[in-house]
Amino acid sequence: MRCLDMLARVGGGELEAALTYILCMGDTDRTDLEPVVDQLGPEAKEALMTTAERLEAKGRAEGRTEGRAEALLELLALRFGPVPASTANRVHNASIDQLQQWTARVLTADTLAKVFE
Repeated sequence: MRCLDMLARVGGGELEAALTYILCMGDTDRTDLEPVVDQLGPEAKEALMTTAERLEAKGRAEGRTEGRAEALLELLALRFGPVPASTANRVHNASIDQLQQWTARVLTADTLAKVFE
């Protein structure tokens, strides 16, 4: 069975799940999917738009978090010297809110440990 035929048989959340899988796991770009989705009709076009927008927003949020973590690690190294691997791991696994708090504390903390209190 062709992929197009399989996609035509699913709808709603299943279609979004299939499109999410295709976009995340393969080398397929949204623009590559558009001609296929056009053949499936308006519901599929809406599902592709919703899926692509959600993935793009997630990517932007992850990029902001990663960028803030890298900036914080640079500031920590400039202020306190080499950053231990355990601290770097903690920074990379932190939420954006926690990273914002720690970044602000870099300016006033006397020690590396005080940044994370």
